[in-house]
Amino acid sequence: MKTEEISALCMVIAVVSFLGFVVENLWLSVVRGFMDNRNMCLPFLIGYGLAMVAIYVLLGTPSKLVLFGKPIGIRSKTAKKIIYFLLVMLCVCLGEIILGKTVEKLCHFYWWDYSSLPLHITRYTSIPTGAGFSTLIVIFMDNLFIPLFESFMAWNYETLRFTASLLMLLMIGDFVYNAYTMYKNKKMVRRWIIDTTGTRGYRLLHS
Repeated sequence: MKTEEISALCMVIAVVSFLGFVVENLWLSVVRGFMDNRNMCLPFLIGYGLAMVAIYVLLGTPSKLVLFGKPIGIRSKTAKKIIYFLLVMLCVCLGEIILGKTVEKLCHFYWWDYSSLPLHITRYTSIPTGAGFSTLIVIFMDNLFIPLFESFMAWNYETLRFTASLLMLLMIGDFVYNAYTMYKNKKMVRRWIIDTTGTRGYRLLHS
Protein backbone atom coordinates (compact mmCIF):
# COMPACT_ATOMS: atom_id res chain seq x y z
CA MET A 1 0.00 0.00 0.00
CA LYS A 2 1.35 3.42 -0.99
CA THR A 3 2.04 6.17 1.55
CA GLU A 4 -0.67 8.31 -0.06
CA GLU A 5 -3.23 5.53 0.41
CA ILE A 6 -2.21 5.07 4.05
CA SER A 7 -2.60 8.82 4.62
CA ALA A 8 -6.06 8.75 3.00
CA LEU A 9 -7.07 5.85 5.26
CA CYS A 10 -5.82 7.81 8.27
CA MET A 11 -8.10 10.67 7.24
CA VAL A 12 -11.01 8.22 7.00
CA ILE A 13 -10.10 7.03 10.50
CA ALA A 14 -10.30 10.62 11.74
CA VAL A 15 -13.70 11.24 10.12
CA VAL A 16 -15.17 7.99 11.46
CA SER A 17 -13.68 8.64 14.90
CA PHE A 18 -15.46 12.01 15.00
CA LEU A 19 -18.71 10.43 13.77
CA GLY A 20 -18.39 7.80 16.51
CA PHE A 21 -18.12 10.58 19.10
CA VAL A 22 -21.23 12.26 17.67
CA VAL A 23 -23.28 9.05 17.40
CA GLU A 24 -22.47 7.97 20.97
CA ASN A 25 -23.50 11.36 22.33
CA LEU A 26 -26.70 11.46 20.29
CA TRP A 27 -27.59 8.01 21.63
CA LEU A 28 -26.82 9.03 25.22
CA SER A 29 -28.75 12.28 24.88
CA VAL A 30 -31.93 10.43 23.92
CA VAL A 31 -31.56 7.30 26.06
CA ARG A 32 -29.86 8.59 29.21
CA GLY A 33 -30.41 12.33 29.06
CA PHE A 34 -26.87 13.68 28.84
CA MET A 35 -23.85 14.23 26.60
CA ASP A 36 -20.25 14.16 27.79
CA ASN A 37 -16.64 14.02 26.59
CA ARG A 38 -16.72 10.20 26.27
CA ASN A 39 -13.54 9.87 28.35
CA MET A 40 -11.50 11.88 25.84
CA CYS A 41 -10.14 15.42 25.58
CA LEU A 42 -10.79 15.68 21.84
CA PRO A 43 -14.04 14.84 20.00
CA PHE A 44 -12.63 11.67 18.46
CA LEU A 45 -13.15 8.03 19.46
CA ILE A 46 -10.29 6.40 17.57
CA GLY A 47 -11.60 2.89 18.17
CA TYR A 48 -14.42 3.52 15.71
CA GLY A 49 -12.08 4.68 12.99
CA LEU A 50 -9.62 1.84 13.47
CA ALA A 51 -12.44 -0.70 13.54
CA MET A 52 -13.92 0.62 10.28
CA VAL A 53 -10.60 0.45 8.45
CA ALA A 54 -9.97 -3.04 9.89
CA ILE A 55 -13.36 -4.15 8.56
CA TYR A 56 -12.46 -2.74 5.15
CA VAL A 57 -9.14 -4.61 5.12
CA LEU A 58 -10.73 -7.88 6.28
CA LEU A 59 -14.10 -7.80 4.50
CA GLY A 60 -13.91 -5.10 1.84
CA THR A 61 -17.26 -3.46 1.16
CA PRO A 62 -20.75 -5.02 0.86
CA SER A 63 -20.63 -4.81 -2.94
CA LYS A 64 -17.06 -6.17 -3.11
CA LEU A 65 -17.05 -8.71 -0.32
CA VAL A 66 -13.72 -10.32 0.51
CA LEU A 67 -12.43 -12.46 3.35
CA PHE A 68 -8.93 -11.56 4.48
CA GLY A 69 -8.35 -9.95 1.10
CA LYS A 70 -9.58 -12.88 -1.00
CA PRO A 71 -12.75 -12.36 -3.08
CA ILE A 72 -15.76 -14.50 -2.20
CA GLY A 73 -17.46 -16.04 -5.22
CA ILE A 74 -21.00 -14.90 -4.52
CA ARG A 75 -22.89 -13.05 -7.26
CA SER A 76 -26.10 -12.13 -5.46
CA LYS A 77 -25.88 -8.57 -4.11
CA THR A 78 -28.46 -9.37 -1.45
CA ALA A 79 -26.56 -12.43 -0.28
CA LYS A 80 -23.34 -10.41 -0.12
CA LYS A 81 -24.97 -7.76 2.05
CA ILE A 82 -26.49 -10.33 4.39
CA ILE A 83 -23.17 -12.14 4.80
CA TYR A 84 -21.35 -8.83 5.23
CA PHE A 85 -23.85 -7.73 7.88
CA LEU A 86 -23.52 -10.98 9.83
CA LEU A 87 -19.71 -10.91 9.72
CA VAL A 88 -19.65 -7.26 10.80
CA MET A 89 -22.05 -8.01 13.64
CA LEU A 90 -19.80 -10.83 14.81
CA CYS A 91 -16.82 -8.44 14.76
CA VAL A 92 -18.79 -5.76 16.62
CA CYS A 93 -19.96 -8.12 19.37
CA LEU A 94 -16.54 -9.68 19.86
CA GLY A 95 -14.88 -6.26 19.85
CA GLU A 96 -17.27 -4.88 22.47
CA ILE A 97 -16.78 -7.90 24.74
CA ILE A 98 -12.99 -7.77 24.44
CA LEU A 99 -12.82 -4.02 25.06
CA GLY A 100 -15.30 -4.09 27.92
CA LYS A 101 -13.62 -7.03 29.63
CA THR A 102 -10.18 -5.45 29.20
CA VAL A 103 -11.28 -2.19 30.83
CA GLU A 104 -13.04 -4.12 33.61
CA LYS A 105 -9.91 -6.18 34.28
CA LEU A 106 -7.42 -3.31 34.19
CA CYS A 107 -9.46 -0.39 35.51
CA HIS A 108 -11.97 -2.21 37.75
CA PHE A 109 -15.14 -0.51 36.51
CA TYR A 110 -17.80 -1.15 33.90
CA TRP A 111 -17.34 1.22 30.94
CA TRP A 112 -20.89 0.46 29.78
CA ASP A 113 -23.56 -2.06 30.69
CA TYR A 114 -26.21 -3.58 28.42
CA SER A 115 -27.50 -5.98 31.06
CA SER A 116 -30.91 -4.30 31.09
CA LEU A 117 -31.37 -4.83 27.34
CA PRO A 118 -33.03 -7.94 25.90
CA LEU A 119 -30.80 -10.57 24.28
CA HIS A 120 -27.65 -9.22 25.88
CA ILE A 121 -24.49 -11.32 25.67
CA THR A 122 -22.47 -10.46 28.78
CA ARG A 123 -22.95 -6.90 29.98
CA TYR A 124 -20.95 -5.52 27.06
CA THR A 125 -22.92 -6.47 23.96
CA SER A 126 -26.40 -7.46 22.84
CA ILE A 127 -28.21 -8.55 19.70
CA PRO A 128 -30.17 -5.25 19.38
CA THR A 129 -27.14 -2.97 19.84
CA GLY A 130 -24.92 -5.20 17.71
CA ALA A 131 -27.52 -5.17 14.93
CA GLY A 132 -27.88 -1.40 15.19
CA PHE A 133 -24.15 -0.71 14.98
CA SER A 134 -23.77 -3.24 12.16
CA THR A 135 -26.56 -1.64 10.15
CA LEU A 136 -24.86 1.76 10.40
CA ILE A 137 -21.53 0.23 9.41
CA VAL A 138 -22.99 -1.56 6.38
CA ILE A 139 -24.68 1.65 5.20
CA PHE A 140 -21.47 3.62 5.65
CA MET A 141 -19.26 1.03 3.97
CA ASP A 142 -21.67 0.59 1.07
CA ASN A 143 -22.20 4.29 0.35
CA LEU A 144 -19.55 6.50 1.93
CA PHE A 145 -16.28 4.70 2.62
CA ILE A 146 -14.90 4.54 -0.92
CA PRO A 147 -16.08 8.05 -1.98
CA LEU A 148 -14.56 9.47 1.23
CA PHE A 149 -11.30 7.62 0.64
CA GLU A 150 -11.14 8.78 -2.98
CA SER A 151 -11.87 12.38 -2.01
CA PHE A 152 -8.85 12.36 0.32
CA MET A 153 -6.74 10.74 -2.40
CA ALA A 154 -7.49 13.79 -4.55
CA TRP A 155 -5.87 16.14 -2.01
CA ASN A 156 -2.43 17.61 -2.51
CA TYR A 157 -0.03 14.95 -1.28
CA GLU A 158 1.91 17.14 1.17
CA THR A 159 -1.30 18.58 2.62
CA LEU A 160 -2.78 15.09 2.96
CA ARG A 161 0.30 13.65 4.62
CA PHE A 162 0.68 16.55 7.07
CA THR A 163 -3.02 16.63 8.04
CA ALA A 164 -3.28 12.85 8.39
CA SER A 165 -0.09 12.64 10.48
CA LEU A 166 -1.18 15.48 12.75
CA LEU A 167 -4.66 14.04 13.35
CA MET A 168 -3.34 10.54 14.02
CA LEU A 169 -0.77 11.87 16.51
CA LEU A 170 -3.46 13.89 18.31
CA MET A 171 -5.93 11.00 18.43
CA ILE A 172 -3.36 8.42 19.54
CA GLY A 173 -1.95 10.78 22.16
CA ASP A 174 -5.43 11.58 23.44
CA PHE A 175 -6.32 7.90 23.66
CA VAL A 176 -3.09 6.88 25.42
CA TYR A 177 -3.29 9.75 27.91
CA ASN A 178 -6.91 9.10 28.86
CA ALA A 179 -6.48 5.31 28.90
CA TYR A 180 -3.64 5.78 31.40
CA THR A 181 -5.79 8.21 33.42
CA MET A 182 -8.62 5.66 33.59
CA TYR A 183 -6.16 2.94 34.61
CA LYS A 184 -4.57 5.14 37.25
CA ASN A 185 -7.77 6.54 38.77
CA LYS A 186 -9.93 3.43 38.23
CA LYS A 187 -12.83 5.49 36.93
CA MET A 188 -14.09 7.18 33.79
CA VAL A 189 -12.62 10.54 32.77
CA ARG A 190 -15.50 13.02 32.75
CA ARG A 191 -14.44 16.57 31.92
CA TRP A 192 -17.80 18.01 30.91
CA ILE A 193 -21.43 16.97 30.79
CA ILE A 194 -24.54 18.48 29.18
CA ASP A 195 -28.02 17.70 30.48
CA THR A 196 -30.41 16.81 27.63
CA THR A 197 -33.43 15.67 29.63
CA GLY A 198 -35.31 18.74 28.44
CA THR A 199 -34.89 17.93 24.74
CA ARG A 200 -37.77 16.70 22.58
CA GLY A 201 -36.02 13.43 21.73
CA TYR A 202 -35.52 12.49 25.39
CA ARG A 203 -39.08 13.48 26.35
CA LEU A 204 -40.57 11.48 23.48
CA LEU A 205 -38.70 8.34 24.48
CA HIS A 206 -39.37 8.67 28.19
CA SER A 207 -42.93 10.00 28.19
